[in-house]
This record gives sequence, structure tokens and C-alpha cells, in this order.
Amino acid sequence: MPENLGTFEYRESQRERFHSHELIDEWYKAYPKIFDAQDFALAVHQNDARMRYHFFEWLAAVMLYHTHGFLSLVEQYEKPGHKRKQDILSRIVPPDVFDLITNHESSFGGVQCPDLPVYAPDFSDWFFCEVKGDRDTLKPEPRRFFEVLEKASRKSVRLIDFKVANDQPPSRSGKAEPEAKYDEAAEPK
Repeated sequence: MPENLGTFEYRESQRERFHSHELIDEWYKAYPKIFDAQDFALAVHQNDARMRYHFFEWLAAVMLYHTHGFLSLVEQYEKPGHKRKQDILSRIVPPDVFDLITNHESSFGGVQCPDLPVYAPDFSDWFFCEVKGDRDTLKPEPRRFFEVLEKASRKSVRLIDFKVANDQPPSRSGKAEPEAKYDEAAEPK
């Protein structure tokens, strides 16, 4: 069962800036240890419904960097075409977990891996993070895969939820940092 890290607010203006590629470009330049050229290309060339999920994944990666100092791998890290990500992944997870991540489709069909492997820059610690935004929820099939992954890795998959902020009008701050607020009411009891 994923461990909930909390629910955080974002501003609709942030998502608009992401969709216009302004925030993608800004974060790509500001966080070169998180986002590479392949991430950038995937984000700017997917102008369909999938793009809204990229926003939440990128926002979570930036937020985890600022709050914990950890780096993240975004965008298809389990695919062999992402050599840099595969190299990092093979350094942070045990071989059996790496094998499960890269070869899970035969047992779990089209279920995707958790959105982000998150790791300390010195590779001393790591975890998986699933990111949900708006009304997106964790479905039973991914939940089953995550349970197998948690057992194999002996680490809980952590969950971050985002919801739109209702208390302030949109702002165009131009900051590279995410404008997210922690919601204590969303803490698990």
C-alpha cells in the first residue's frame, strides 16, 4: 500500500505555463540533474491528454528536490532507450528490482511503473513515488504491481497528490521553484 506523502496545491497558472512550454523550458534549464534532453523532448512533443500528467510528475520532481534534496528520474525510465536513466536505475535498485521494473509487462500487462524513482545524489537512499493530480486515483492493477514492487524492494511506494489551489488568484511569478502548499488535512491519520 503506497505511503502518502501528502496533498499539495498548485496554481492553474503553473499548469498553463507548463502547457505553453514556458515552465518546461525553465525547469529543464534550472534542474539539469533531474531533466535531460529526452525528458524535454517528450514533454514538449506530447500535446495531448498525457501532457497534463507530465506537469504533475515534473512538479513533484522539483518539489522533492527542494524539500529532500533528492533527484528523480522522469519519463519512461524503465525503457532501454533511456541509457542515462537505465544506468542510474541499475545503481540505485537491487538487480532483481531492476529486472522486475524493466520486464514487468509479461506479468502485469500494460501497467506502468511508479512515476518517479527518487534518489539521493550520492545514491545512498532511494524510493519510488507515484504522483496523482486533480481527480486521478490509483487503480487496482497498478496497486497490485506496486505491492509486488514494494515486497521485492523492501521499500514502500510513496504517493504525492496535487490539487488546484482555490485560495489565491493565479500568479505569474517566473520563479523556478514550484509554488506548492502542503495540506495538513490530507495527512493520513
